[in-house]
Amino acid sequence: MNKQRLTSTLNKAKQVCLEHGRKFTIQRKQILQILLTTDVSLSAYELVSCYKLRTSSSVSVMSVYRILRFLESVNLVRRLNSANKYIAYDTGRERCKDDLSLFLICRHCQKVETLTVSQSDVATLFPHFAEVGFTSQTTQFEMLGVCNECQAKIA
Repeated sequence: MNKQRLTSTLNKAKQVCLEHGRKFTIQRKQILQILLTTDVSLSAYELVSCYKLRTSSSVSVMSVYRILRFLESVNLVRRLNSANKYIAYDTGRERCKDDLSLFLICRHCQKVETLTVSQSDVATLFPHFAEVGFTSQTTQFEMLGVCNECQAKIA
């Protein structure tokens, strides 16, 4: 992410926090900035290490979990349940309120690609949901696999 887009995204994040009646603290900003500037998902413990490297100060893992929980509640980060790790959520993308996120997670390098999928696309991908009377109640799907870069290294 280039510096101009990073600044813009952090300004939007500050606005989102204010809209929810909360401050965009230095620690929240730093944690979000770390997630915005990496292609891989990070655990709370990995974020503690990155935070210390970037700021030369420490933050407890419990504080990081609280920060992540708040950032997730205002849709600035997403938790990847399959990996128990977090990624920044792109606030710049236009979405329909019914769209779902599809996270493609590389098993080798942990890189995460995010796709936005419409409800009609989900119905096409999973046509048997309705047949068995199943309604998904999640706004995200996660798929584990191998990215192109890792496939090239393996071959």
